[in-house]
Amino acid sequence: MHTCRLARRLADKVVRSPNSRLITRMGHTYEYPRPGLTVDAIIVAEPQKAEPAKLLLIQRKKPPCKDAWALPGGFVDEGETLDHAAARELQEETGLDPKDLPFHQVGAFGDPGRDPRGWTVSVAYAALIPATLDVKGSDDAADAKWFRLSDIPPLAFDHKLVVRTALESLLGQDTVKSKDLQSQLKTGIESLAGPWTPPKE
Repeated sequence: MHTCRLARRLADKVVRSPNSRLITRMGHTYEYPRPGLTVDAIIVAEPQKAEPAKLLLIQRKKPPCKDAWALPGGFVDEGETLDHAAARELQEETGLDPKDLPFHQVGAFGDPGRDPRGWTVSVAYAALIPATLDVKGSDDAADAKWFRLSDIPPLAFDHKLVVRTALESLLGQDTVKSKDLQSQLKTGIESLAGPWTPPKE
């Protein structure tokens, strides 16, 4: 019998005991545990005339970090692509239509202490849009609001690091040519300097 077929059949027969680290999934057995997979969306609106550049945040409705401001985001559904998950969570929590948003992947964040519920890894997506749009908190968000980059409130989880990294990524894009926007992105980055505090609940 082909080695790969034999391995799959044996994997299908694995019985996981309460104390075992073995995880059987789709006919394959993994020895190591895996983190929860989440996505976060960093949406920045460009400055318009008298309006400064702003960042979209949601106020969390449930623990952990209840009532704290955070990025729109959440857990990736089984079989869902990361891009789709980021767009879905953004729309569910803010009402913002993700269609045609210029999303780009910023990076992955997986510090073991970033979420008190357990080990999670988040993939962050950023987008720069021409102007602020109407938003409304829904689903897991009690509220949704635009904040000036110079006035970003304390953020839940490790979102301080996530936002700072996203702003640095946007600043490095060739499409960001406005000196005003560049200056405001730098202001936002500077305001988020320093370490983030692991959440307790």
